[in-house]
Amino acid sequence: MASISIMRIWSGCAAIILAALSLLSCSSGQQLQAIEVTPASEIFGAPDPSAQVQLRALGTYTHPPATKDLTNQVTWASNTTQVAIVSSTGLLSPSGTGCGDAVISATLKTNNPTDNVVVGTMTTTVDDVNDPSCPQPQ
Repeated sequence: MASISIMRIWSGCAAIILAALSLLSCSSGQQLQAIEVTPASEIFGAPDPSAQVQLRALGTYTHPPATKDLTNQVTWASNTTQVAIVSSTGLLSPSGTGCGDAVISATLKTNNPTDNVVVGTMTTTVDDVNDPSCPQPQ
């Protein structure tokens, strides 16, 4: 009878320890898994730098699951600045000097895990109906 009581006590203690460990693992900090840039694509009808679209960077986290607006925390960049430029706050516009396609990226380096770099992208096209060598609106 005493051995059954001891087993129940040990089982109860083990359950409490496992529950505590699982809570501790969730409190170790959120981890950024992905960045979604919205809108996912944008088409400008002319290479006019006064045309602008505000981009948003939304981060998807685990531990616990959450979505956060990272627009002002990410580093914005264009892979083709002759076509489109993006400001440090995510304001996208044609550069005014060319037409074509560009990929815009939003990058964030995280501390959990250490030095983890997460990147989200979107695409933009700058058309010019006056230039037959440029992509034309469909």
